[in-house]
Amino acid sequence: MLPTRTEEPEGTAVEHMLSNAREATEREKNMTLWQSIKMYPKAIFFSMTLSLCIIMEGYDVQLLGNFYGLLQFRQKFGVPLENGDWQLTASWQSGLQNGTQVGQILGLMVAGILADRYGYKKTVLGALFALVGFIFILFFAQNIYMLFVGGVLCGLPWGAFQTLTATYAADVAPIGLRPILTTYVNMCWVVGQLMSTGILRGLLTRQDQWAWRIPYAIQWAFPPPIIVGVLFMPESPTWLVRHGRLADAKNSLRRLTSSLTEQEIEYKVAMIAHTNELEREAQEGTSYLDCFRGVNRRRTEIACGAWMAQVWCGIWFGGNVVYFLQQAGFDAEQSFNFGLGMGGVALAGTLCAWFILLHVGRRTLYLVGLSGMFIILLAVGFMGIPEPVPALGWASGSLMLVYVLIFDLTIGPVGYCVVAEIASTRLRIKTVVLARNAYNIASIIANFLNPPILNPTAWNLRGKGGFIWCGFCLCVLVWAYFRLPEPKGLSPAELDMGGPPCTECCKRSVDCTFLRARRKPGPKGPRPSTGQRIREFQNNEVLRIGPKAAELSDDRVHGPLTSPLRHPSVPIDQYCRYTEIFKQRLSAVWPVVDCDALLLRLAQRQDDHETRSLAAALCAAVIAQLRLPEHTEPLDGISSHRFALDAEHFRTLFDYRESLTIFSVLTSFFLHIYYANTQKLRTAGLLLRESVSIAQGMRLDQPAAYSNLARVERMLRLRLFWLLFVSERTFCAENRLQPLLAPIDELPIEEEGANASGNPSSGFLRLIQLFIRLERNFIEASAQTVPAQLHIVEREKMSQYQSFLNLDVDNGPFDEAQWVDLFVTRQWIRTLLWEYSLSSASFSPAMPPKLTPTPLSSLRVSRHAIPPHNLIPNTSIQNKPLLHYHAAFPPAALTPSSIEAHLASVGVVEPQWRFSMYTTTHFHSTTHEVLCVSRGRARLCFGGEENPGRVEKDVEKGDVLVLPAGVGHRLLEDFTAEGEGGFEMVGSYPRGCNWDMCYGKKGEESKVQSIAGLPWFQKDPIYGDQGPVLDV
Repeated sequence: MLPTRTEEPEGTAVEHMLSNAREATEREKNMTLWQSIKMYPKAIFFSMTLSLCIIMEGYDVQLLGNFYGLLQFRQKFGVPLENGDWQLTASWQSGLQNGTQVGQILGLMVAGILADRYGYKKTVLGALFALVGFIFILFFAQNIYMLFVGGVLCGLPWGAFQTLTATYAADVAPIGLRPILTTYVNMCWVVGQLMSTGILRGLLTRQDQWAWRIPYAIQWAFPPPIIVGVLFMPESPTWLVRHGRLADAKNSLRRLTSSLTEQEIEYKVAMIAHTNELEREAQEGTSYLDCFRGVNRRRTEIACGAWMAQVWCGIWFGGNVVYFLQQAGFDAEQSFNFGLGMGGVALAGTLCAWFILLHVGRRTLYLVGLSGMFIILLAVGFMGIPEPVPALGWASGSLMLVYVLIFDLTIGPVGYCVVAEIASTRLRIKTVVLARNAYNIASIIANFLNPPILNPTAWNLRGKGGFIWCGFCLCVLVWAYFRLPEPKGLSPAELDMGGPPCTECCKRSVDCTFLRARRKPGPKGPRPSTGQRIREFQNNEVLRIGPKAAELSDDRVHGPLTSPLRHPSVPIDQYCRYTEIFKQRLSAVWPVVDCDALLLRLAQRQDDHETRSLAAALCAAVIAQLRLPEHTEPLDGISSHRFALDAEHFRTLFDYRESLTIFSVLTSFFLHIYYANTQKLRTAGLLLRESVSIAQGMRLDQPAAYSNLARVERMLRLRLFWLLFVSERTFCAENRLQPLLAPIDELPIEEEGANASGNPSSGFLRLIQLFIRLERNFIEASAQTVPAQLHIVEREKMSQYQSFLNLDVDNGPFDEAQWVDLFVTRQWIRTLLWEYSLSSASFSPAMPPKLTPTPLSSLRVSRHAIPPHNLIPNTSIQNKPLLHYHAAFPPAALTPSSIEAHLASVGVVEPQWRFSMYTTTHFHSTTHEVLCVSRGRARLCFGGEENPGRVEKDVEKGDVLVLPAGVGHRLLEDFTAEGEGGFEMVGSYPRGCNWDMCYGKKGEESKVQSIAGLPWFQKDPIYGDQGPVLDV
């Protein structure tokens, strides 16, 4: 996560907005489909209600095509043929369909302007009332000219529906519901087509004018219920935020959701506002012209291409199956039956697409769908070469069914999804308008092309038309392969930042240019001849003042630069290269930087010296840590040294010594990494101390500093503190220095998906566990004289740490970098402990004495059922009580090592730490816990300190506690006498289980639900085959 530059102790409103926006984005991305449905039921209802408008468009468009196969319609508006049949001429077929398309183009343009100014609600209501009036012209048409005018006028509201339905769905839907609600628009289109074919099929037996007037009249039934739904529909929160109406946006969100808290609504509005600001900074303005500027040009191309693909894939040929089959020899009844079946197939395909879209990328579906349709069109073309016979007609019709099924599984619904997702939120309406107009223009061309292919009065190609359309389909397939990116699973802000690399870029290991804004035109540096003159001048200066003076004046002296930068700064594209390397190879080890957000800020604000210094320090550390060739010898003028110079120069420009920000902490930290790898250990030590001092100035070493932070910001700062803690202890142990930082009571929460390979949380938490137990005196052993005799307490600490290191704790879902980091760290700590041990004459490798627990017949056991409180489940999920074994071990000869040896011999749990208990209430969702008191007395609280049903217990040496997963616990008071070393327990967990940290906060609901699936103990951890744990 990108660190926010927060002045301590209070941050600015902008920084709080950014933190809240990140929080909302993370929550939205982590929501499952079912969670999204439960949280946004009203948004689903209103979006689906608005999308019903598309039924009218699909109904009428299909109606007109099916009318060409209806004899009564052809007799009213067509011309007679020599064989006694009636046909509309090919020119009027094209004219009627194109008239509708022209109306839709005008409606789209006007609706885009009106919706931006007056909002979705008013624009849709106006279009619905206008449509009710325009239907009169179609119903009472007396000639083909009235039919043409009615089609043009009805196209105006249909055009408005095309843009507003998809954009409203994208505005109100969370990421998980976005593909379903946007593709539902396509399903409404299919439903309209199915209704059109079914109604005409039912009217085939009528021989009068009502056979075509009734279908037009049925359109009056659609607007009234939709108008009622729109009257109660909240306005789009995105539109409200864009117009500065934040209070109205919050009210709209309350009406669109069912269970969002006020804080979550604040976060959601902050996310929308943050996305709006990102786009406003990237490209001012919301006019149509802005859709063709900068990065939005690429977005507009993708949106237009995705929708035009729905035309050029050949659906005008394959979807007009009724008329096609009649020209292939079918009678009217058979062709309409086939058309009705095709409508059912299309509807089933769209419904299946909902589930496919949740698992398969948009780009993949486009490529697969276009490939399948190309093959079918080619096959139909070959079938059209012989003279028409019934067998070939049935075969062609069957292939057309498969063709339509593929279309409605892939291109049909996915087109709506891609167009709605790819557009920026500020220009979404206008981008959709342009894309749909591109679709309509392509439709006009198709309307001129397709009727002559099928019409017996024109080209009369019949099935051979498949050859023409498969050529267009192939062109679209080539475009999609090279130009269509993958937006699946990205939030609007992430799409604005460029998103992750697309599939092809990942395969080829090249820099991805997906939605990347072009840099401003102009000179990118000195010309070669000018650069040569600069180098000659510098060489002459060296000769003039002497090499020693030149060396002293060189910027390569390590320390803060106070003079202007005298070497060429590293180009921005090189920052991108090495930051990507960090993201792929080191972000799991140093999980404190959001690389994509850092690069976005760097690209937008190249004069931001604080950001530039952090990016440069990060790149220098990457090159040095990974020992890339650029570390020892410059590669194309790029080296770790040049990045380090950039970092020191730019951080001087923003006066980093007076800036207590996370940027400053990280810049010093990454420079420490660089200098440590160049063996300049004094400089590295100073930079590490500088980083720790800034962190202490920000009070990162004080738990109270985290209490009022948003969750995402709190986790970022916790990861940063523990990274400094681990780094400082490592560096101090290697260089005989004394550490400054002490452990705090809070760890970063292991996030959703932490068990996935490469996730920083699981490996990073394991590393923290190793260093928490690394006592300060072990680190300082070589920095001072060790007494000849060690106290028994020190020997016990040595023994317990050796036992801990011998446990198989590195078997986990870690990627290679995390596993190597943990393995090397454990071996290094072993070496450190042996050095410490050998420096003491009293070290003894004797095995701990064998323990005999208190007989079961004499054991006193307390059982406590604790009710849930707030978001802490306690014992309510599995209904297993908290168990307290009083004096389970004789306290006289009890040591941590003997406890660990006994637990290992029983083999139920693995000891993983020796520590006290945190003073903050926490619980574990991934495992049950066994705590054996090895030293002292203390009072512990179980269930949450504010829980009326909480349990407070005094425990002492020899007691054992068995905590079911979900039970909150904390230390209330340590009663251990002074000089005894403090209260201590041996913490153990079932074999193969990794513990996490939960605090009963929002966002942990899914973790709590997972507790129900945890298995209970099959043996007692203390007594084996028998014991209290088996009796609950």
